[in-house]
Amino acid sequence: MSSLYDAVADLISRRFNIPREKVQPEASFDDRDLDSLSQIELATALKKQLGLELSDKEISEISLVREVVEALEMKGVSA
Repeated sequence: MSSLYDAVADLISRRFNIPREKVQPEASFDDRDLDSLSQIELATALKKQLGLELSDKEISEISLVREVVEALEMKGVSA
């Protein structure tokens, strides 16, 4: 995967105390026991720690780790 994926996966792992090897592209937020509030926390962490922004609406429509990266790439974000 890309360096953007690695940055997002590392952030998810650290923020939610999930072993990094369990943060796979096809892992869903439900698989990792992350609820809608966790998704909003992720959007906030992306903005604070990486300077990348997804709105609450955008993040609520995402269910897979891969989709977070794809949404950022669609905004022209690269790492």
